[in-house]
Amino acid sequence: MIQIQGLHKWFGTQHVLRGVDLTIQEGETVVIIGRSGCGKSVLLKHIMAILEPDQGDIKIDGRSMFSMAPDEQDQFRLQLGMLFQGAALFDSLTVRDNVGFSLIEHTKLSENTVDEKVREKLGLVGLEGVEELMPASLSGGMKKRVGLARAICNEPKIILYDEPTTGLDPINADVINDLILRMQKQLKVISIVVTHDMTSAYKVADRIAMLYEGRIIAVGTPDEIRRSPDPVVQQFITGSAHGPITNHSKKEMEQL
Repeated sequence: MIQIQGLHKWFGTQHVLRGVDLTIQEGETVVIIGRSGCGKSVLLKHIMAILEPDQGDIKIDGRSMFSMAPDEQDQFRLQLGMLFQGAALFDSLTVRDNVGFSLIEHTKLSENTVDEKVREKLGLVGLEGVEELMPASLSGGMKKRVGLARAICNEPKIILYDEPTTGLDPINADVINDLILRMQKQLKVISIVVTHDMTSAYKVADRIAMLYEGRIIAVGTPDEIRRSPDPVVQQFITGSAHGPITNHSKKEMEQL
């Protein structure tokens, strides 16, 4: 279980996270929605312990991540899988070396064992036989799937997805949605998906949490979020240019 408790983060005078509270249960897929720049990726970086909060805590199975020694944090990160927004593949490495990178760097597994695991994970994302290709020869959708194969190669307990469908056409986006569902079903992991793609959010989420003005303002099942009476939530999920979010932005502009 992941418990995010009263998380605050400043960058200079910018107060990005303003008391984030969220609990994520084992085996659950939680989608975090919110406007671009609202702090969704910053929250992911705290879960990975890449950033430390200025106030608050994150506990995994009851233990604070930020009380761990640096080597313990490194071991913890090996239990995390991350699909980055742009896939973040190493251009100079083959697909095989990209997918197996963590195993090569952090384990003493034999080359044959690494190759087996790479083939297995590529098979799970529907990309058999591409091990020797370079990233430059892959389409956007294939890069995302290679990135997902890399994220699960270490058999993590938690998978983080940062805007997994961004830049993809609707068909390839739905392929990624199906893969997220399959990974959760087959691997029984905690999945945390950051997105502003509501089609994706409704499809993959057990629960959806909306981040707004540095706080989680609504949490619920997809149906509960659809029916939310909160005008901020309704404006965001319907993509309307009119509503409290727009008015707030105008007020901010007047203060600059």
